[in-house]
Amino acid sequence: MNVAIVIPVFNRKDITLRCLDSLHSIRNDKYRIIVVDSGSTDGTREAIREKYSGVILLETTPESWWAAATNIGVKEAIKTGCKYILTYNDDNVATTETLNKLVETAEQNPGSIISSVKCSYQNPDTVLFAGRRQSRFTDRSYFMNRGQKYDQIGTGIRKVDWLHGQCTLFPASVFETAGLFDEKAFPHLYADDDLILRAKQAGHELLVNLDAVVLNDENQTGINPYYSRMNIRNISELLTSTKSFFQLKTKTRFLWRHKRNILTFLITWVADYARLFAVILLRWVLPEKMYKKIEKSYQQLVSGQDISAR
Repeated sequence: MNVAIVIPVFNRKDITLRCLDSLHSIRNDKYRIIVVDSGSTDGTREAIREKYSGVILLETTPESWWAAATNIGVKEAIKTGCKYILTYNDDNVATTETLNKLVETAEQNPGSIISSVKCSYQNPDTVLFAGRRQSRFTDRSYFMNRGQKYDQIGTGIRKVDWLHGQCTLFPASVFETAGLFDEKAFPHLYADDDLILRAKQAGHELLVNLDAVVLNDENQTGINPYYSRMNIRNISELLTSTKSFFQLKTKTRFLWRHKRNILTFLITWVADYARLFAVILLRWVLPEKMYKKIEKSYQQLVSGQDISAR
């Protein structure tokens, strides 16, 4: 049985090498590390070749964002007969034990897609992701246990409504039933969400192994309005950049594709952007400490209601 770890990279040499260092102990026939470099100019490829001779290094162009680069790695994994494919970001740090737990869960739950818990690289006891559940009345999803302490979220396997692609194990069969990441519609962000929801619709169960943890340097992922105050230029970039979760074109396309109906689409679109601008405004007018307190209360309200494992 072979497991491919597919890691798309671009011009983040130090971050990429930190990621590969954490996976350095994986030296067996079970795992294959496939790095897909999108034309880095900072010496990333050269450093990988020098330090990690066992890594399969594939190359593409800078026009290949996350989805296209990951698809290249997925195709290589399928071509070489891998049973499972782990999509993995280079701003992660994980251990072989974490990966083994994901594979063990996949073997016990055939056809399921399995994610790890994601904790903060800077604060390893703080949960960033432990699954998402969807609202009953809108198309919005809510992060479960976000901001809570890891030792408070329970153990075991949790069935969820939504995952991500940052450290997620897919059976190769998913790419036959649901297809590859849609690199045209979602070149960077939302590509993982889109595929996972298509796979769910095709009958694949979505699970989180609460005992498997990856540390993620979330500051490196996308443009985020929640970490600092934004000026007019920042806001413009937030609404137009391919690296932003709030890019108008991509977010609207995603919400429209996965809407329940036109009403839930409209409610969700308005609510998401109203919340975005509320966050921006609050960051402008409130002291940082007060804003953090409000943010924490909100996260507890929307994410702490369901912490049970299956």
